[in-house]
Amino acid sequence: MTQDRLTRHELSWLLAQEAKGAARALRDEVGNLKRDGLAAEAQPVAPSLDALDDAIEMLTALNAGKAGARGRHGRIDLAALLYEIAPNARISIAPGSGTEVFGDETELRRMLNVLVAQTSAAETEIRIGRQGDWIKIQIDLGPDVATTGELERRWLSRMATRHGGWIELEGGTQSIFLQADGASDKREVTELRKELAQAQKLGEAYAREIATMLATGEVKSELPPLPDSQGAAVFEALRALSCVFERRLKSLAEALRSDATLGYEELQASVSRRAAGAQDLASDLAALTECPLDEPVVSIDVAGAVKDAVSHLEARAGRASVGITIDVPENLRLRQRRGAFGVLLRMLVSHAVAATPRDGAVTVACFRTEIGLGLRVEDGGPAVPEAARDSLLRLGADPAGLGRPTGVALLAASVAAGRLGSLLELRQGPTGGAETWVLLSDA
Repeated sequence: MTQDRLTRHELSWLLAQEAKGAARALRDEVGNLKRDGLAAEAQPVAPSLDALDDAIEMLTALNAGKAGARGRHGRIDLAALLYEIAPNARISIAPGSGTEVFGDETELRRMLNVLVAQTSAAETEIRIGRQGDWIKIQIDLGPDVATTGELERRWLSRMATRHGGWIELEGGTQSIFLQADGASDKREVTELRKELAQAQKLGEAYAREIATMLATGEVKSELPPLPDSQGAAVFEALRALSCVFERRLKSLAEALRSDATLGYEELQASVSRRAAGAQDLASDLAALTECPLDEPVVSIDVAGAVKDAVSHLEARAGRASVGITIDVPENLRLRQRRGAFGVLLRMLVSHAVAATPRDGAVTVACFRTEIGLGLRVEDGGPAVPEAARDSLLRLGADPAGLGRPTGVALLAASVAAGRLGSLLELRQGPTGGAETWVLLSDA
């Protein structure tokens, strides 16, 4: 939760930007009047003067008033706040489980004030209701959405994020989603119940094992069987790895049969290509086997780790005439497992190089976000349709049929991301190409 001083400063900055914008528009209109002479009626100055006066008055009142007083902190009814803020508005409350959130009354009141002030409609209509674990406040901005300030929306988005929610703008309707009071407690209770159920099942398994030992007099050394979820995950990973090798070996066998009909020089060139492909596969597997299983969490120089991963693949990229561009700030750091992070980087770049046609390019970018470190690798291959992305990550779909490379790199990158507590995503880049994304948090 933010401090009141910071919130007042943000609102002051917001109003100052509005005043500057109005003053800039006023200067432009005065310039137009000077150029047009008596055509002043076509360039009205009054609206800009009014906007400037209103913004400066609000800024002065905010900084000189009693804005430093903290409001009530606890369970706040957003519907009641709306009735106080906009008594003349038409407020619709959807039936549900209440409209209370947990937070600071002053900050929530200011957010609702900014939201209501954005509408340009003749009659303000506000809808509020419960949607699952969220309270949704929806307002119609009016027929001209462009008249509402972009700065207000940016500030609202930032404040909603700090309160664990978000805003949405669709057409002429803007909505704020805030977490309902007690929603997090409800989820925590649900998770605890699931953990308790799992613990009970595991305890029953141990009890049966001990009973068997006492009845037979034998001391058994094996552990009880893994829970079904863990066994399914191990089986799925083994199946995916088997798919990789089955496709590669089948392709290799067919290629070798075809090579048997070639002349000496053609056969020599083909064998060299097969050997290079086998070496690339062995190199990817070596990166996995050399990664320690019990490595500690350390502070990692992200730029150095990216450069090291790219250096291992420069020869491979050179054979394919693929360029690699690195876009990583020099002072970027991450607290994670160094070995698993290195495997993730190498596998993502390896997959991107294999997917990119000759004379293409690969871009590796890392950047800090409010919730973690973003890692993006863009290649020159075709993007994967959204409906096939999950299947491709599990290798249930044939990558070759989607224009993507066969091999262990994508599977290894997905497993490494899971080791780091994240998920690998396939996306379509702004230029229509393929991208792989991972969002990592400090361990």
